[in-house]
Amino acid sequence: MSITVSTAHIKGKERKEIIEEVQKQIKEAALQVSGQIVMACLEAEVTAQLGRAKGLPRPIGEQPREIDWKCAYCDCQDANQFTRDGHYRRTLETKLGHIDHLRVPMLECQNCHHDVICQFSILEKFQRFWVDLQQDAFFSSGLAQSLRAIRNRWSGELERPVGLRTINQLINQVEQRMYRMREQHFPEAPTVVQCDGIWITLQGQEEEIKPDSRQRKRHRRSGKKVVILVALGFWPDGRREILDWQLASSEDHTEWEPFLKRLKEREVNAEHGLKIMVRDGCGGLGKALVKVYGNSILDQRCIFHKLKNVADKAGTDFKGKEDRHELQKELMKQAAYIYKAEHAEMARDRLSDWAQQWRTHAPLAVATLERDFEDTLAYYQLDTVTREWMRTTSLLERTNRELRRKFRQAVTFGSTLGVNAAVFLQTQRLHAQWTDKSWWDVSHALYFDLDYP
Repeated sequence: MSITVSTAHIKGKERKEIIEEVQKQIKEAALQVSGQIVMACLEAEVTAQLGRAKGLPRPIGEQPREIDWKCAYCDCQDANQFTRDGHYRRTLETKLGHIDHLRVPMLECQNCHHDVICQFSILEKFQRFWVDLQQDAFFSSGLAQSLRAIRNRWSGELERPVGLRTINQLINQVEQRMYRMREQHFPEAPTVVQCDGIWITLQGQEEEIKPDSRQRKRHRRSGKKVVILVALGFWPDGRREILDWQLASSEDHTEWEPFLKRLKEREVNAEHGLKIMVRDGCGGLGKALVKVYGNSILDQRCIFHKLKNVADKAGTDFKGKEDRHELQKELMKQAAYIYKAEHAEMARDRLSDWAQQWRTHAPLAVATLERDFEDTLAYYQLDTVTREWMRTTSLLERTNRELRRKFRQAVTFGSTLGVNAAVFLQTQRLHAQWTDKSWWDVSHALYFDLDYP
């Protein structure tokens, strides 16, 4: 290795050429060492499985030594019947780049003289992309990077094209981890649960056939709106966690009921500590709560959404008046003051005074606040719980903004599997953020969770 450097100040084109040559040689050296390390690990694993070093004869007449590897023909698992049988060459894509001419050991069964299926710990037989790229896919998707952004970066690093479908399949492998998560019960239920829905576009396939840009016959695809039902839980020690989510066609009570039942089956109930559920006034969540939980927990309407509805009606009431902005501002200031009361009875008195003052000027706004007003006062019954968690769904709205950041990047999803994978990775990233953990560490650990339930 030699690089010619002049004694003069290096700049311009010469500097660029030197840096590029250094980068090239560093990459080549790293790939060479990486290949050697991988091959050495493979040889060491073969030695460990056979129980004898290379060159030593296999023991004959001894007790069978059962291992995980087995013959592809006779299913023999006795390591004493296996011998080394050379190598086959393959390639491997890694974060460092493309490793060529990787020598993988082979074994032969002496019972039938067929190949042994070697399940190496660090390398799968048909695995094109190594572990580090799989981990990078989780990490990048969790940061809301698009498939195209990941593809452009990987194609540059590997110096060869990478397909969008390939990357998507790697990311979607988290599906099994998601299902295991939904089977886990909570040893202690959260005290407060906030529920809401996020609308996204999901592509569907129609019967009609049309040619694509390359004149291939394809089913016409169209988008439809679906909603992701989300539940966020809060524990007395300050911990918070996205408990679950579910794709649904609407926010009707028939969609919320199975979602709430699944939460209840996972011990999110009054018997294990749940006290109150917070929601906005839309959809059929209120009706579903009554069916699933009955009167065992409190039902709190979001104050923020209630006041937003009041503001909308006030805009209608004051329409056309010259001082409508000042009137609306004063009305909303007094309406918000109602919920600063120390107890529920004081809030009711303040509502009565407020309604008397504004009923003539803003009848729609007054009627909106008076409607189901008692549902917004449930949190007063829990003095020991942090009111910020109970008064509104604002913390869930902030969480939803993080999810929407991924949804806006994706624009539309081609399958429910893609939606669930995207939400799961965002959920894991948020949990890492809330517990002061590194998303790099958490996303890289996810790979190993796929293999071990």
